Amino acid sequence: MIIDGNRVDLHNQGLDPVGGPTAQAGNRTTKGVAPATTDVVTLSDDARLMRTAIEAAGRTPDIRDDVVERMRAALDRGEIGNDFGGLADALIDSWAGER
Repeated sequence: MIIDGNRVDLHNQGLDPVGGPTAQAGNRTTKGVAPATTDVVTLSDDARLMRTAIEAAGRTPDIRDDVVERMRAALDRGEIGNDFGGLADALIDSWAGER
């Protein structure tokens, strides 16, 4: 087996839009062009709000025992029954804060 140390590593080499190597492929730089030293990611206000909401949802239990018990009690009292449309409307109104 022959190992060729001069072989081009195409997996680690940057390519321009037409497939040829870019001026800054790998760790090489062209004359007068400095390599990037750090990358910075800045999140928008919406992205930060989304991250906060996702983290809060992750801390919320999947099954809220207090709600399950309230619904069981309401079913036992006959306040809810076979009117699935009415139940769906009541749930939506409750979640929307329109009690």
